[in-house]
Amino acid sequence: MKFRLRFIDVFRGLAIVLMLHGHTADALLSPDEKTSLAFQLYTIFRGFTAPMFLFISGFAFAITTIKYVEDYLKFSQKFLKRIRKFLFITLLGYFLHLPYLSLKKTITESNFETLSVLFSSDVLQVIGISLLILQISLFLLKDAFKFSQLSLYMGIFAFLISPFLFMIDFAKFLPLPISQYLNTFNGSKFPLFPWIGYILFGNYIGYKFISASSSENSELFLNKIYKISLLALPLAFTLELVYEKLFNPNQFLIYSSPFLSVSRLSFVIVLFYLVMKVEKNVNLKVHPLQILGMESLFAYVFHLMIIYGSPINPGLSLSAVWGNMLSYHIVFAFFLILATTTFLISYFLHITKQSKHHLVDYIKYAFVSVILLVFFINPY
Repeated sequence: MKFRLRFIDVFRGLAIVLMLHGHTADALLSPDEKTSLAFQLYTIFRGFTAPMFLFISGFAFAITTIKYVEDYLKFSQKFLKRIRKFLFITLLGYFLHLPYLSLKKTITESNFETLSVLFSSDVLQVIGISLLILQISLFLLKDAFKFSQLSLYMGIFAFLISPFLFMIDFAKFLPLPISQYLNTFNGSKFPLFPWIGYILFGNYIGYKFISASSSENSELFLNKIYKISLLALPLAFTLELVYEKLFNPNQFLIYSSPFLSVSRLSFVIVLFYLVMKVEKNVNLKVHPLQILGMESLFAYVFHLMIIYGSPINPGLSLSAVWGNMLSYHIVFAFFLILATTTFLISYFLHITKQSKHHLVDYIKYAFVSVILLVFFINPY
């Protein structure tokens, strides 16, 4: 596998591991452990995990798109396959939020609270909708350079407009499925704003990286972005502190602050560059982070189902059995077991895909079909 593709997968795998640890701690740690200074400091760094995952999704989108850009400027098989993939990712995010594995029960017994959870925007919805927007934008513009510039401007706009969107409860005059994408008023942990910005910036930097690689200046380009980010990180962090001190904003405005978004983006780019430099000197036959990165969708969904549960396994999750009860030593042991299990299944899935790709597709389609059938006919 080519180096530049490998370090992208390794970075995405690192994001998966950090996310897995964060979710395990969030679900299982006791309240006393969460009030400790160590956990409070960790919470600050945990805030970089989702931006890592989103940024690399945008970067990888650019890498894979530019390679076959002509196929994405028309109604080709590749274009339609991409649209189906991004719609599937979005619907998968909604599936994990289903209150019941029954359409009838969801319609008849859901109230505003359960519907708010169902339609809340999470990481999968942000990725699916953002990549759909990018794919359609490229199709309409029919120009890769203009597309990359649009991505940059849209990323800046997403960061800047977020505080204004977070001042309004859109559910009062917009349908809940739409309003949940705009802010956190009704429980969305990851609305489109400001989170789409990380994907848009990732896409722009990925495009510039590919453009620079044609003249063998790709590493020089990333080095330049790395140095800019090193300077931007302390500046954005300082401005964030001033922003909070002067305006004393509520939690909604702090969450949507453009200075916070820029500081997180800068940190992610710095870490991204460092991972690239380290990975260049590592030559493992089987790289665990690379495998997790290549099977990131499975790893992400699998660990959420095990930790928080899903319509398939309600009440049979770690949080349902040991939620907010354990010390960190026990939580860390659970994390190691779950990380190892996730890697082993991901590795088996990856190997099977290489030798029996169509078999994996058939199993996936059969599984989805059974779940949909149960959902539509199950009265309870």
